[in-house]
Amino acid sequence: MSKTMFDRKSIFYTSQQRSMYVGRIGRIVKPPIVASSLLVSIEGDMELIDASNDRIVRSKSFLIPANMNVTIDTHGSKVAQCFLDDLGDDFSKLVPQMTAVSNIDSGFRLYSDIRKENEVIDHASFILNARPSNEVVFEQFEEWIGLGANVTHDDRVVKAVTIIKDTYTENISVGEMAASVGLSVPRLSQLFKQVTGVPIRRFRLWYRIFATAAKLSKGYSLTDAAIASGFSDYPQLCRVFKEFTGLKPSVVKNNVEVRVLAGCF
Repeated sequence: MSKTMFDRKSIFYTSQQRSMYVGRIGRIVKPPIVASSLLVSIEGDMELIDASNDRIVRSKSFLIPANMNVTIDTHGSKVAQCFLDDLGDDFSKLVPQMTAVSNIDSGFRLYSDIRKENEVIDHASFILNARPSNEVVFEQFEEWIGLGANVTHDDRVVKAVTIIKDTYTENISVGEMAASVGLSVPRLSQLFKQVTGVPIRRFRLWYRIFATAAKLSKGYSLTDAAIASGFSDYPQLCRVFKEFTGLKPSVVKNNVEVRVLAGCF
């Protein structure tokens, strides 16, 4: 990791519902496939490379669904990377805000060129430079998302997501979870992935990463934050963190300012 990548500390805002990172993420990156995200370049165009056929799509803004296997060349630009809500409401509202669509990665639809792109870029730059409160940032985030209707969700999946968030430090089995929501294990697994885009186990690990970041913001050591967030030890955190984000936790701890909405984690 080049020391010049973080010419000023990046900033990461997180809440129970959604999160936003603003800063540099390296030049060649693979967005985490465990969450849908909106990626906006504050500087020049980015290039998204389709892993299935090496096709390139250029834009300053991409809406990327969970589980899409792509690589992005940011050309070193500062970006705003917004991780969307777990149940797909944000993604559904953002789709009409995007003005271009491409078929990517063997059938996925990639959306690009968000409406009022220059305004979104200006707001992202303001967040990086002014570092406003969590409330201001998430209010701005909701303006980007728009006012579309919420998606209707299966209450059993909603309950399963709540169980994971409430017990993220424990290893509640999928069987116990399925019994709690009144489904068989195969049916819960199927519905959960259908709604969130990812399997239950990966979703829980992803949530633990956010919990770790929240604990680091409170002054925990890396080892203590890992264990307090449900990881067996620091090496497990390192493996999962590197797999999901491409970075080591120590790099983030030293170069990213973390802001957690009050009452979360």
